[in-house]
Amino acid sequence: MRKFISLLLLWFSVAALGGCTPEYNWREFTVAEDRGVIMFPSRIQTEQRQIDVEGISTTFSLTSSAVGPSVFSVGFIPLPETLGQEKSQALVKTVVSALAVRAGKQAPESALKGEVFTLETVVANKPSLMMARVVVHRGMLIQVVVSGPKQSLSNENALEFVRSLRLK
Repeated sequence: MRKFISLLLLWFSVAALGGCTPEYNWREFTVAEDRGVIMFPSRIQTEQRQIDVEGISTTFSLTSSAVGPSVFSVGFIPLPETLGQEKSQALVKTVVSALAVRAGKQAPESALKGEVFTLETVVANKPSLMMARVVVHRGMLIQVVVSGPKQSLSNENALEFVRSLRLK
């Protein structure tokens, strides 16, 4: 009986400790060279690379985190000061279209106006969700994207991430 109680206490202790490490541990980070703040659900990592978009050669920075197979990311591109409104809109359209093509879908028109959009697709034979927002703010193109299998990525967590972007 004493052995049983000891095992039971050990099991409760392990279960309690397991409950102390939540899958989502939201934390606030500054992004896009201090033009925005967003809540990431886990530890982040940042990468940069040179890209050419719509004839503009620039550095693309991507800050992302993962929870299981779901990926939460913010990418940004500094825009040249001489870039006009028409060219900025063309860049937004290019980025939104690239995200939609990745999901094998077409993005809604509202996506071109900086609104959140959701696309459902199938990745590795699993129903998947991609939610995104693309905006131009203070000379910076900012894209917020979350994607993952619908089985593990709730619509609520995806919305919480995308809507948490506060522009400064």
